[in-house]
Amino acid sequence: MRKTTFLACAMVLGLAGHGWAAPSDTITVTVSLAETVSVSLDNHTWTIGAITLGSTAGPALYTATNNGNVAINLTIRATNGAGGWTLAPSPGPNAFSVTVASPSITLRTSDQALAANVAVGGTKPISLTYWTPTSDTIGGGVSQGFSIIVSATKYVP
Repeated sequence: MRKTTFLACAMVLGLAGHGWAAPSDTITVTVSLAETVSVSLDNHTWTIGAITLGSTAGPALYTATNNGNVAINLTIRATNGAGGWTLAPSPGPNAFSVTVASPSITLRTSDQALAANVAVGGTKPISLTYWTPTSDTIGGGVSQGFSIIVSATKYVP
């Protein structure tokens, strides 16, 4: 009888020692790569130099590259001249113009669509032409330097 009681107690304790736990369990980990939106240009200057009224300069060729890890849209805009000339849809008195060949765009001071869905590592060629004012009341020798800004945003289908 002692052996049977001892054996029964050992069996109950043996089962209790193992409990009702599963042999394994899982931790689910959620992780993602942070999105990076980035664009770079292969050249950062356009030296036009002294130029006569009613003429053009260019085309100047640039390449924008998607350096991020998501597809991007590109926009382009320009600033007014530093010495008082204004950026305009077409050349005029104290007004210059800058055009993009493809897509056909005349730059403004607000963003305009340049390219959509540029893949990671993809490029967009940019061909620019500068059109001088038809007349000038500011005077020669005044720097009319300006900036062209190419910006990127995440492409959303």
